[in-house]
Amino acid sequence: MKKNKKAKENFDNVVINRVELTPTTIGKIDANENSFGGVIALFATLIIIIFVLPYVVNFINSFQNNEAPTVITPPVEEPSQKPEEPEIPEEPEVKEDFLNANAPVSKTISGFRYDIEVNSSTNNVKVLVTNVSGSAKTLINTPMYIELYTSDKTLLDRILITKEEIASDTTKEYSYSFKDNTGTNASPTYLTINSKSINDYPAITLKTEDINNFPFLTCIKGDETLVYTFQNDNDYLLTKINYQLRVSKNDETTLNTYEAKTASYKSIKGVDADIVPKTTGFTFEATIDLGSVNISERQKILDNKAFYEKDTFAKTIYFELSSSGYNCN
Repeated sequence: MKKNKKAKENFDNVVINRVELTPTTIGKIDANENSFGGVIALFATLIIIIFVLPYVVNFINSFQNNEAPTVITPPVEEPSQKPEEPEIPEEPEVKEDFLNANAPVSKTISGFRYDIEVNSSTNNVKVLVTNVSGSAKTLINTPMYIELYTSDKTLLDRILITKEEIASDTTKEYSYSFKDNTGTNASPTYLTINSKSINDYPAITLKTEDINNFPFLTCIKGDETLVYTFQNDNDYLLTKINYQLRVSKNDETTLNTYEAKTASYKSIKGVDADIVPKTTGFTFEATIDLGSVNISERQKILDNKAFYEKDTFAKTIYFELSSSGYNCN
């Protein structure tokens, strides 16, 4: 009954318009007209605060640190580009590692440890070479040099460490003499130890024989003389070796030794050898035609480390033998 009364009250304000096609109001709904607009305003305010807040914080921090405020620029998407080729770094300049020549030096390079002592009073360098690589290694293809320098780092002398194979965990001892090539009576103050390749050897110009017009190089050390003959071209490739050794002893034992050596040399095709008597002693001579002889295959007989293979560059022979106590010109 109460429900019917409320329904009646709802229709008390209805006005019935009897005119045709005229709208008639049948009721009103009371609502808060400002509620939807308030929600929009609140949302817009929140967006503005979120966007402006980083600028405000940056400004406050800059003001406190007495710095100019940093302008924050929204990231701009750049058009896609082809990635640039990475730059290849230049190889660092190799600098000489100058070590104190007046104290024992120990340095490990490529599986070998080098212990070096320089005696300036006797012009001697003692070198211990130890193979620490764990396997047999050779110095034949990677020649190592000790270079001695004066106090102003002027090259005094260069020493080639003996090129041979060294077994694992084995030490070889060498002793070398050095001379003062500066002509100033200087003593070594610094030393370096490093490997060198043919690219490090300076070019040389050779003399030419009068008869055959072939360039040649003569290297002398003590009683030993070697004359190397090369092709007559710009490369100066080795073709022949003439070897002479002056032997002052003339006793039967020494003579028998070199007679046997002569026979061994002559047993090799392309090698000729002889003993030439002198007033005192004799000279052992040998000629090696490298067009017929492979030195590496005949090392047990041709065991002189100054015997180079065919087509060896003249500058290699000059550089290595000049670093081994020979006077080459």
